[in-house]
Amino acid sequence: MKAEINLDAVPAVRSPSDYERDAIRAIHEWMQPDESWFGAAKTRLYDAYNAATDQLRKIPGFDWTVENVVGGILNLINEITQDWIPRATVFGRFKARGHEIGRLEDILALDLEEADAASENLPSLYRNMAAVEGAATGFVGLAAIATDIVALVALNLRAAGEIATSYGFDITESHERYFALSLLDRVAQPSTKAKNVTLSPMISLTNRLARQQAFELLEQAALNGAISRISKSLGVHLTRAKLAQIAPVTGAVVGGTYNAYYTSRVCTTARILYRRRFLIEKYGNALVEKYERTND
Repeated sequence: MKAEINLDAVPAVRSPSDYERDAIRAIHEWMQPDESWFGAAKTRLYDAYNAATDQLRKIPGFDWTVENVVGGILNLINEITQDWIPRATVFGRFKARGHEIGRLEDILALDLEEADAASENLPSLYRNMAAVEGAATGFVGLAAIATDIVALVALNLRAAGEIATSYGFDITESHERYFALSLLDRVAQPSTKAKNVTLSPMISLTNRLARQQAFELLEQAALNGAISRISKSLGVHLTRAKLAQIAPVTGAVVGGTYNAYYTSRVCTTARILYRRRFLIEKYGNALVEKYERTND
């Protein structure tokens, strides 16, 4: 169940600051459809990619291996990775800016600008780490795909968890782990749709979490089942994306490039969604949507 927020830690403000209103507009613009020629080109690329990798999925035992072995490992990684989030390090970043943070709830008493500053260097940090890991396993090829995927997921769950912590969300809670893993899965899915449509399930989940309705009616067993299904889905999507590493010459290049690309998208998407959730927690969904509508 979603943890209650200490409302005493949240300042009684009537409306977002100028910085936060600008952020609401920027987030809303980011989620708009990409109708440019580049968006059309990406659609054709995704179609070709899906057709090519679907042929490899016909190999006997391929789907079973991905969905059961890799998916099971990813589920395990989801259980243990979030306990590695360095909360003290995150709090230290706020202290360096003059803010004493003793609890995650204290972050919500700050302006979004402070939370943004605490997480602004994380995308480049994790992207560089992912590039090194992907290049190393890329040399090995097919045999290393499962190991590479597990390492990539662990790294990105940690990245998403550290970003979540920077915006005041407790990633050790089950529903927050589910949100983070769902985020990774959405980013891993090739799509012919605009990014705001692709992320619509995440936006819906964000809104339900804000209303404290997401998991109140779910038993823990049901939530664990949902996490397992997302883990298997993520295993399938990442395995398809990593199949290019089996090429002897290009494997290392593709491995490092894809890992950096995927991690960059995860961090960007995580910051967008957690920033929006931060604002909803402070001001309510209705007020945030009001400022979003003024931008249309």
